[in-house]
Amino acid sequence: MKKLLLLPLLLMGLAGQAYSSNDSVDKMFDVMDMERQMTGGFEAMLPLIDQMSAQFGLDATGKEELTTIYRTWFNDDIDRVKMLNTIKDLYADTFTEKEIEEITKFYQTDVGQKLLVKSPELMQIGAQLGMTEAQSKQELLLQRLEPFFKKYNIQ
Repeated sequence: MKKLLLLPLLLMGLAGQAYSSNDSVDKMFDVMDMERQMTGGFEAMLPLIDQMSAQFGLDATGKEELTTIYRTWFNDDIDRVKMLNTIKDLYADTFTEKEIEEITKFYQTDVGQKLLVKSPELMQIGAQLGMTEAQSKQELLLQRLEPFFKKYNIQ
């Protein structure tokens, strides 16, 4: 169950790029096709659902149902417009107009476009590596948490 809660947090982190009223940021996000990037970020997380399905011992039908629940949540419940606007404001606050223009120029190059295309795949690989490493060290974390749980009477 705890791992089920991890996926939404990871997905929210994937949205770490987004929308505001600044024309240069609008242009940059158009060049980056940010909505596609967000969807690609979600798709990159689907192997985590595969891992959860295996952990829960789900058959193909159960796995598909779990995937559908997450897809519906992402498509129907996540306020991507709000997220994009907030993240766009972050970009506008973080970068100067000139820097935004330079970033946009980069994403208009062949290398920039390749980065945009490959980013979801790279995120997926990175997420899988992180999950595998975290799972392999989970017992160590539990050992470290045990005194804390005892101290605060957490069961």
